[in-house]
Amino acid sequence: MNPSRRAVLPLSLITALALTACEVRREPAPESTRQLRVAAVHRIVEQPALSPASWSPDGSRFAFGDETGVYVVPAEGSPRRIGPAAVATTVSWSRPLDLLAVVDRGAVLILRPDGSRRHRIDLPGFATAAVWSPGGDRLATILRRGSAGAPAFELWLASPNAQFRRLVVRAPAGMAMRELQWFPNGLYLFYGLSRLDDDVVTEAWKVRVTYPDRQRLPLAGPALQVRLAPTGRAIAYVTGDAIEDGKGRVVVSKVDGKGRFTVTERPGRYSGLAWSPQGDKLAFAEVTDEAHAEIWIADGDASGRLSVHSYALEFSDPSLSLSMAWSPDGRRLLFGTNSGTFQGPIWMAVFERQ
Repeated sequence: MNPSRRAVLPLSLITALALTACEVRREPAPESTRQLRVAAVHRIVEQPALSPASWSPDGSRFAFGDETGVYVVPAEGSPRRIGPAAVATTVSWSRPLDLLAVVDRGAVLILRPDGSRRHRIDLPGFATAAVWSPGGDRLATILRRGSAGAPAFELWLASPNAQFRRLVVRAPAGMAMRELQWFPNGLYLFYGLSRLDDDVVTEAWKVRVTYPDRQRLPLAGPALQVRLAPTGRAIAYVTGDAIEDGKGRVVVSKVDGKGRFTVTERPGRYSGLAWSPQGDKLAFAEVTDEAHAEIWIADGDASGRLSVHSYALEFSDPSLSLSMAWSPDGRRLLFGTNSGTFQGPIWMAVFERQ
């Protein structure tokens, strides 16, 4: 297959994209933590999930994967298995196309939320991440190529049917790509670079998807949990002198590094960083010991914070990391140890206005 040939999208996909372009989207209004209270916290999925959860565009459902399959869960209901999987570490839900992309043992699978039209995208490597563009018609993937002893990482762009594929950028030798995210305009991608044997991000980059145009973004130091805000104007991450041991403070700044401030007063083991859909709040967990974590949401300007839940971890491990996912309306937060590396049940916190 010629990676550079133009894609020919099915009529159904073209129609979906056209309707999306005409759609008037009502985004949730900004709300500070002082305006919210925790209405309920409960465990919504009992089985150990593996991948972080991904919400449907309308917030009525979410999806996740584990070592037995791919599941879709109503916001208040039981999981329904929609297809098999062996090691589903990533699930991404396309807003306009209503398609799921699943990374399973390095393969990228595309399927509908009912499990139909399942197919595999032909990509030239082992996928470690896959994220739909804001427009939903393109899928960004990180591929690992080469031998296990000398892997090379590349960032690729593909259409849902893989008739279009393009290499965007290669990582330098000896570096791995991580933390793949889209800027909201769909023209740029964000990614981090780390040493092959380390999760700590030492470089953050913004790259244009259509032609070579890269910009290195400043970080306060080596970082974990690097998260781009939905607005594309701010960035959050964990950094500090003990970051190699997984400890630091949560830091927020503009993407150009200006206006930097700390969200957490003391160093700790923080994980699960997730921006609210409005980009005005940041959720995170502080793992206080091997069996407990405190779940918080903080205002994006560090003006306040709200304690969400004292979480008794289902599995005891001081190195556990958590994942979190906000619903599109910003009123529900999924959390758990289902981080793609660790497994665990999925919890839901519900917020309401004071």
